Amino acid sequence: MAMRDEVKEQQQKLKGKSVREKLEYFWDYYKVHTIVVLFAAFAICIFIKDMMASKDDAFSALVLNSYGYEQQADFQEDFAAYAGIDTKTYNCQIDAASTLSLDAMTQLDLAFSQRLAGMVQTNALDAFVSDAEIFGHYAEGMMFQDLRGELSAEEYEKYEPYFYYVDAVFIEEKNRVQEEDPYSDSPQETAADPTDPSAMKDPVPVGIYLPDSAKLAQWNCYMNTEEAPVFGFVFSGKHPDTAHLFLAYLTE
Repeated sequence: MAMRDEVKEQQQKLKGKSVREKLEYFWDYYKVHTIVVLFAAFAICIFIKDMMASKDDAFSALVLNSYGYEQQADFQEDFAAYAGIDTKTYNCQIDAASTLSLDAMTQLDLAFSQRLAGMVQTNALDAFVSDAEIFGHYAEGMMFQDLRGELSAEEYEKYEPYFYYVDAVFIEEKNRVQEEDPYSDSPQETAADPTDPSAMKDPVPVGIYLPDSAKLAQWNCYMNTEEAPVFGFVFSGKHPDTAHLFLAYLTE
């Protein structure tokens, strides 16, 4: 039946009906259509609202395994004020709640490691702080900037006593062995002490130890360990200037 004929037929059926009867007929006949249209309109409104409310990121940092989630919001607000970030216009994200264990590797650990990889690949992470074991794992994956090209002369002099080093030759050799025989059970050579560049063939400073950080203590981060966490500039970060401000903030 042509659409015009169908419309005429429906008009004839409604002829002489009361308003209430017409509404009941409309609901019975167009119920599915109406629900679909209302749902689509609702979804569009939500999408437009989210677009209007969304803010650009001004900074993103991960303070991993710090157990500082209870004061994370205050942590973010305090640094935003320090860095001059207008949080009404921009996002200032500091994740002090996430955890990762390389030993257990539960489903939660796997999910987080995948999320972290996604953040790095999409330039959504500027700075990274963690315990030395986790930091070393990602440092071997070349996730951090070489501090020799990242720091100013003044910063380099200030932070050099606290550098965390990796051996570029060791990493290259380790990767080569894994590529040649990824299922090998033979013992691997262990990395040199990250605080001792003299024991390395090609030492590269990629991290900065943060002993006695007053700001981390203020926000109850790493309170259950005596080990100093390590800071690194993520190589794909979009806001390096703010990452430098974050380092200065943590080392006041």
